[in-house]
Amino acid sequence: MDADLDQALKRVTDELHDLYIPTGVGTVEKPVTPSQILSFYRKYVQKNIPVKITGCTDDWPAVTKWTDEYLSSKLEDTEVTVAITPNGLADAIFDGQFTLPFEKKVKFSELVTELNNPAEDRVLYLQQQNNSFNTEFPKLMDDIEPAPEWSSQVFGTDLDAVNFWMGDGRAITSLHKDPYENVYSVIRGSKTFTLYPPCDRLNLRYRYYPLSRYGEGGDLIPEDGSVPWIDIDQRDPLCGDNSNLHPVVVTVRAGETLYLPSYWFHHVTQTHSTIAINYWYDIDYGPAYGLFKMYDELARLKE
Repeated sequence: MDADLDQALKRVTDELHDLYIPTGVGTVEKPVTPSQILSFYRKYVQKNIPVKITGCTDDWPAVTKWTDEYLSSKLEDTEVTVAITPNGLADAIFDGQFTLPFEKKVKFSELVTELNNPAEDRVLYLQQQNNSFNTEFPKLMDDIEPAPEWSSQVFGTDLDAVNFWMGDGRAITSLHKDPYENVYSVIRGSKTFTLYPPCDRLNLRYRYYPLSRYGEGGDLIPEDGSVPWIDIDQRDPLCGDNSNLHPVVVTVRAGETLYLPSYWFHHVTQTHSTIAINYWYDIDYGPAYGLFKMYDELARLKE
């Protein structure tokens, strides 16, 4: 029965990739008119397919203003929440454990100074989510579009959160998925996303890892509990089979925006001192959600 199920699931994912899942990420202009909005929804949102978008940040003062000098002077002594690790692996698997970062409030100007003079064993990353832009960076509100009209029309809902990202080129976002429609705009530098479609959940296996948190000095401190996570390095055969995966790699450069659909797994690297803004919209609990739940439950049978 298990062998039959494996073969059936492989046939499903192979056919989806042959007929539906793109091998690369295309590029379109920002939809503005009602017909463009509807077309974008039908081609990408309804089909749950990622795409790069140009023109979303063309009118943002941030594109030209957000130098280190401008940001440091604008934010002055504003304290921001920084994730600190010795290796850039926050919320990731390291040494067989799921590692949380040490978090600390620091003055933004001090963050910039350290980013430009990094210590070998200390990696800083502004990765605080939960609407971090609106809560920690209100002084920059006039430099971006706080609530893009085009994307609110596309998704037919209000924003759930706006997040600010800035960090060391060594900082890596480990493979995960989000239950949000994600509009991700790079202001400075570039980010490379390795994407896996929701159907690849059938070959991306979770394991439970002991939970630890980095201390201020970089040592790992065990915490109670465990966390289900996917080791993208696939060093553990229980985590899945690389040969059945279908990654889609896309680099998003300054001035470009990525529409990252809900439930697409993504692993992210970046160049030094990259800055990005992303918008999260709640998902529509429709067919895409139902399909992912089916993939998830079938994969659990094998874990």
